[in-house]
Amino acid sequence: MRAEEFRKQPLELEGWSVHLSSFRIGHQYLAEVEVESSGVTIARATHETRAIAEEQAIETAAKRLSRTRRLDLNLTVGG
Repeated sequence: MRAEEFRKQPLELEGWSVHLSSFRIGHQYLAEVEVESSGVTIARATHETRAIAEEQAIETAAKRLSRTRRLDLNLTVGG
């Protein structure tokens, strides 16, 4: 089997820039959400329909990102 109907789109979730990728393998769709800056996959979902797989992956990613702290690094040198 091979991946077909590949699609990748940028999104903003909980203040993070992410990419949502989805494709079909056989009769199942796989959706993945990855952080744009690091490429780390933070959520995956599979389903018979693309819409539900994407919805589930986005929901899981949003929950995980909402619990992630971000540090504001305003570094100054020599001052």
